[in-house]
Amino acid sequence: MIIAGLGNPGPEYAETRHNAGFWAVEAIAAKFHCQLNEKAHNSIFGRLQFHGQQHLLLKPQTYMNLSGEAISDFFIDSGIQPEELLVITDDINLPVGRIRLRASGSDGGHNGLKSIINHIGKGFWRLRIGVGLPVDPGQPPHAQLVDHVLGTISIEEKEIFSRINLAIHELAALWMMGMGNKAMTSFNGIDFGNSDENPEKN
Repeated sequence: MIIAGLGNPGPEYAETRHNAGFWAVEAIAAKFHCQLNEKAHNSIFGRLQFHGQQHLLLKPQTYMNLSGEAISDFFIDSGIQPEELLVITDDINLPVGRIRLRASGSDGGHNGLKSIINHIGKGFWRLRIGVGLPVDPGQPPHAQLVDHVLGTISIEEKEIFSRINLAIHELAALWMMGMGNKAMTSFNGIDFGNSDENPEKN
């Protein structure tokens, strides 16, 4: 199985909302003591051992809009099926603090997902991490969105994303065990923006 977090490489993008997928993969790697120190197919990746099986954690380095190029190369090498891929990405249509796991679907206007769908089809899992919509009426809509996703997160947002990333390994573990439906039930209803909510209670 492959868990791919989407984002843009380079220090100038490290704290931007578009890199929510990178943050999630890094959090999963840290929890499972997986080193993201290998390079292939325009990606940085690591090999995660879990319940006797090896999985790949990867961060495509092609920039967001070409994510499908890197991921499709891993498909060719590994011979996995689309349902054995989990893509983690940001989503402006979800408020900060909410996440949504789904077994398939459209790109939802997200260029990274659009690139992956163009290369391998729609039948892969995706975990969307909410980054909210921009609130700057002084700009045209497209410019607002670009500035928002490529903008640096606030201190308050950073705390919320930290809560998400503290729990993300539990969702990943369920998915790697073939329990994606249970992961959806357990995590899709949590508001991580509310510090009183505890994933273990859901």
